[in-house]
Amino acid sequence: MASWGKSWSKAQAACPRPEHAGSRVRFDGQYGKPGHRRQLYRCVPSNGERPHRFTEVMPREEAWHDACEACERAVHPHEGPHAARHYQFVARGIAEALQAVGAGATYRQAGLRARERARRLRADPETGKLRSTRHGQLVMDWVEVFAPVVFEAHRPSAWPAIGSLLLDDLPFSVRDPATGRFRIAFKVFCAVGFEHDRPKLWRLQAFPEATQANWEAFLRELDGAPARVVCDNHSGLNGAVRAAFPDAELYLCEWHLRHALERLMDKIHRSEPEHRAAIDALRPRVEAAFTGPSFWRPFVRDAHAADIPRLSSWLESTGRVVEDQFARRGLSSLRAIDTPLSTSPMDGLTRPIRDALHPRRYGLKNQERTNRLLGLMQLHANRRDDASAYAKDIRAWLEANRGRPGVRRRAVTDRSHQPSLR
Repeated sequence: MASWGKSWSKAQAACPRPEHAGSRVRFDGQYGKPGHRRQLYRCVPSNGERPHRFTEVMPREEAWHDACEACERAVHPHEGPHAARHYQFVARGIAEALQAVGAGATYRQAGLRARERARRLRADPETGKLRSTRHGQLVMDWVEVFAPVVFEAHRPSAWPAIGSLLLDDLPFSVRDPATGRFRIAFKVFCAVGFEHDRPKLWRLQAFPEATQANWEAFLRELDGAPARVVCDNHSGLNGAVRAAFPDAELYLCEWHLRHALERLMDKIHRSEPEHRAAIDALRPRVEAAFTGPSFWRPFVRDAHAADIPRLSSWLESTGRVVEDQFARRGLSSLRAIDTPLSTSPMDGLTRPIRDALHPRRYGLKNQERTNRLLGLMQLHANRRDDASAYAKDIRAWLEANRGRPGVRRRAVTDRSHQPSLR
């Protein structure tokens, strides 16, 4: 590709030195390998100082095509995509990789795609042939450095004041090498609110355990409080909601309550043979019982008459909550979309995240790095993962830091053999 020689710069580049403002600038060669060369400029100061060479704060890599498909105009070699100083990959390539991992791609998959698109494949030292690599460290570093940058514009500052806030967690299990049994490695806390009558993923965060203290930390991270909270009947979660949102209405998810009752009846059926006939008669009526008082009361009456202690104990405790909620939920025809009876509206937003993380659960050990990945997944779930917007935010952040990332790569680390997530 031909150099622009000594012609006066058509890019209208400005010298970065404040004292040289208004000086004449011209093209003065390029640097870098062919296909990835970047433009050099020469400043001829108007104050009589000696001319000097410089690069732009965000140097542009040479364009590979003569025209830009996005802006539909001719493109000169010096008008290629922006890149961070000392970064081989341009901002647009980083943005596309962040979008890919937010959509569920692994670091390896996104890294291979980024290298192929940027034509940054390494050559074999013996044969000279290009080699594909699936090492994920490249994109892992990008997530650590740039994910907070693209997430910041969409970071919620307060909980939704209107409608319901739905809370639940996604558990991820791994096999314990000492016992051979599976155990919970970590959980991802999920919060979904409603915006314009549509569910929106409000917050995601990974924690080692679902304790009340962790749930309180999760809920106190944002300002304000929702008017209504729908969640599972989990003691730690319920306690955290009452502590963080004392004035909010707490509504226990009816889906979870029903399945808790069904699981209890299954256990009684297995461990107490004398009650199997009664359980077989009651079990088909559980789903209908949760539709309203007219079905619930006969079910409770017959369950107590069956004289099953464990079942009666559940109905006297948790069953009272079900009866109370029947009185509060009102007619279904008058119920708004943002006041659901269960956490089921979360499923469409959280299921893809669970499916994407499950195969990678053994490798996710650093809490902060995982949370930055979850931020990208949150943007994807909310349809806010636009690669062009990502690239714009990255370029603006780099320009504010004189073309360099304001943070160090791989600064988010754990102590040796002490993972922060499990």
